[in-house]
Amino acid sequence: MSESVNIGRTIARERRRAGVTQEALAAHLGVSKAAVSKWELGQSFPDVSLLPRIAAYFSLTLDELFDWHDELTSEESAALYAEVYALGEKDLSAARERLRAIAAEHYSDASLLLMLASLLTVWADGMATPFAPAGERGGVSDAGGLADEALALLDRVLEVTTDPSALFLAQQQKATTLFQAGRHEEAAELLEPLVRRQDASAPTMLLASAYRRLGRDDEALDLLQAERLRAAGFVLSSLMQEVGMRGDAAFARAAGDAAAVVFEALDMGAVNPTFSAAMSLEVAEALRAAGEKDGALEALARALEAVPAAPARPDPSGSPLWDRMGDRLDPSRAGEAWAEHKARQADEVTSLMRQALVERVSSPEWRELAGDDPRYRDMALGPSGAGR
Repeated sequence: MSESVNIGRTIARERRRAGVTQEALAAHLGVSKAAVSKWELGQSFPDVSLLPRIAAYFSLTLDELFDWHDELTSEESAALYAEVYALGEKDLSAARERLRAIAAEHYSDASLLLMLASLLTVWADGMATPFAPAGERGGVSDAGGLADEALALLDRVLEVTTDPSALFLAQQQKATTLFQAGRHEEAAELLEPLVRRQDASAPTMLLASAYRRLGRDDEALDLLQAERLRAAGFVLSSLMQEVGMRGDAAFARAAGDAAAVVFEALDMGAVNPTFSAAMSLEVAEALRAAGEKDGALEALARALEAVPAAPARPDPSGSPLWDRMGDRLDPSRAGEAWAEHKARQADEVTSLMRQALVERVSSPEWRELAGDDPRYRDMALGPSGAGR
């Protein structure tokens, strides 16, 4: 972000754009041509009483006249987020103060405020990071205050932004914060109009067709792949969530089979490498709860096999189905600090997924179901099992 304010530069630019001479502008404002020249050279500034008249002459707001932009670049925002995130792992109180200072300094930057609000929501849920193990949650003494701070920032975003995407994201994040704070009725009221609005798939397809007719094939392909990724992600996530909600063994088997087909057919491993392990674990837990030992052990074995041996980072560049997503999903687009932050997150996700599986394999519930089964003992004592 440029911190310099150069009124003279704006006056010179707008005067030339309008085809107005220094003499004509000076006459309109009742000053000398020499005064206008000094403004444009940065040697002096207009009297404060003239600023509204200058802005009105060029049809500018005062912010535009001052050439003031409160929004950071994506790289700057990402670097600040990564800084506060890392600080939160060491000293949550200090991170909270730093976050407040950043928010106050950039109180009209909707994108940055959204990022900071999401981090406050994570802290309010009792996690020093979004990937903290379940056993490390619940250590935040002021969860309500953190949630209130997040909601205040989100209300500010809703107040200052006119961008439809930012509005939607702010509403969605606000609902998430309300939900995690136990304010489920408010969350539902906010979410209902969002999910009941007209489906965007029809206009998306029409826009892609229009791009093709205009010879803008690259834009059409980008749009189609982005929409396909969103839709595929929803299908897989909805199946996994429903398995956990229903507690129905028949549904768990059907959903697991369907998810495996979709995951493989759409090469989703290139963009979501940990999903298969997470889904198989959900199916395994549902079948274990239903007492179906054979099916539960088979699903648990699939989960263990699906955990990436190395940190799992999305890499769509080699997939013909997602070749347009490589740049979009590349964290280095937002700068080196963000790329390092996302790489560390990927390491955490893989490590915590492996840890969660080890804990489940060695749990009393699984020992009770299959403790005497050699298949279970192999998993418990294998390289990824409880005996590791």
